[in-house]
Amino acid sequence: MGMIKLPPPAIAFFKQNLEEIFESGQLAEGKWNESFGKLICEYCGTQYAIPTVSNGSGITALLQIYKRYYGRNNVLLQSNTMYGLKTMVGSAGCNLLGYVPCQLATLMPALDQVRAALREFKESKPILILSHIGGIVNPDMPEIATLCREEGVVLVEDCAHSYGAHHDGRHSGTFGDAGVYSFYATKAIPGGEGGVVVTNNLEIGDLVKRYAIYDRFDQKMDIGVNIRPSEIQALLLYSVVKEAEEIISNKAEIAQKYIEACSELSITFIEQQSDKRRGNYYKFVLLSESLPARQRFVELNTLTSAVYDYDLSGSSDEISEGHLCLPIWYDQPEQTTDQVIDELRACCS
Repeated sequence: MGMIKLPPPAIAFFKQNLEEIFESGQLAEGKWNESFGKLICEYCGTQYAIPTVSNGSGITALLQIYKRYYGRNNVLLQSNTMYGLKTMVGSAGCNLLGYVPCQLATLMPALDQVRAALREFKESKPILILSHIGGIVNPDMPEIATLCREEGVVLVEDCAHSYGAHHDGRHSGTFGDAGVYSFYATKAIPGGEGGVVVTNNLEIGDLVKRYAIYDRFDQKMDIGVNIRPSEIQALLLYSVVKEAEEIISNKAEIAQKYIEACSELSITFIEQQSDKRRGNYYKFVLLSESLPARQRFVELNTLTSAVYDYDLSGSSDEISEGHLCLPIWYDQPEQTTDQVIDELRACCS
């Protein structure tokens, strides 16, 4: 994690306001949790944004709420996603029905794949958790969300990779019933630890907000744990997230150099910018359909982790073997970017 850098204004803002927390003595449930939630609402256009200690705590909270108060106990995941989602389903006491396959072109399920999976499990009234992978919104998400509403399926968006990404002007996390962001140290917008549950469903938003404080004031819920960030962590999250556009812009400049090289060398990659799409460049993903990516790009040694190098369903290696990720992080040294491009040229010589 030594390569992770934050914008200087974010660091300065954090330092300028840190002393105030100690002077006030309010180390929890203070103004920075509230300010951070408001910042997310304004940026993403949601009614609710509930800060949490992690993406996982937010998703687990949603699953427990849907199970306890809506009778939704069955969950579908996509096959290409983090293993932790599988453990979240179990931790929430829900049943994992199976997996929706994904396509190599986006590393995510297409509409037809989702439709087929919902048809298979229609009688189970599942919660469908779909992950936006690599820094873009699933291109089929508007149609998938419509399908889920028509079929009475709860759609939860795992937005761990996609803060700041939008499709047709709509941010990730705003298509389904709820979404959960991550600001873990390696994510596109890194705040060390932390997450946010977003929703425009007032009932769900209220339940998550109360769940996160044990519902100790209204005292009507019979589930709930403390999943709030401390004020110090909330301040750090606020400081970094308010610089999200600067971080994304900086990474887009690095990506442009990769795009030019890949276009020149006829290398297929996942495009993050188009008329409908704006990604956050969490990853810069190369694709290889004809043979495994490691064989296609033998001379490419300067890499970052894949998304992902396993298939949760265990049924296919197409995605894990069909892609590689180039390093791309905020304020990445030019020599690193140039080294990657030199290695790409060597692969194609």
